[in-house]
Amino acid sequence: MIELQGVTVAYECRRSARRTIGLYVGPQGLSVRAPRWADWSQVEGFLRHKADWVLTQLQRQAAAPRPVWPEPSPALREQARRLFQQRVALFAPRLGVQPTTLRVSSARTRWGSASTRGTVSLNWRLVCLPLALVDYVAVHELAHLREMHHGPAFWALVAGVLPDYAERRAALRRYALG
Repeated sequence: MIELQGVTVAYECRRSARRTIGLYVGPQGLSVRAPRWADWSQVEGFLRHKADWVLTQLQRQAAAPRPVWPEPSPALREQARRLFQQRVALFAPRLGVQPTTLRVSSARTRWGSASTRGTVSLNWRLVCLPLALVDYVAVHELAHLREMHHGPAFWALVAGVLPDYAERRAALRRYALG
């Protein structure tokens, strides 16, 4: 437990061979990942330094709708795969990219990802969301095949295909994966 700006926050702390302190706020609350060499004063100092971010994320997490996801049956995963193939086929040419592999993922914390090897992974749960949000995640990950960061060039690519991407991104944040 730690007090941040007058709010008592519970957190779990896991030590590992990492180099930096990392924070994650999910459905179970705040999780801290710390290097084995970091002492408690460093961990708590980092939490106090990031207090605004932590409290904002905890509020956002509390306000996020908690969909009850169906079981990821083979039929549902196949439905997701077909939808993702259609959406990637629609948007990849607009971005001038072609993924080498399209994966249906069961990630617990990410809607999608893209690798430098050209693999695009999209979470099967997206099939349960509005098509506008599926399209946003697909375009976001496809744009990473050209720009592997979230800098201005990346967002310009996304905006070139989805001028309303900011609204879609905000709508997606209202859904919790966990």
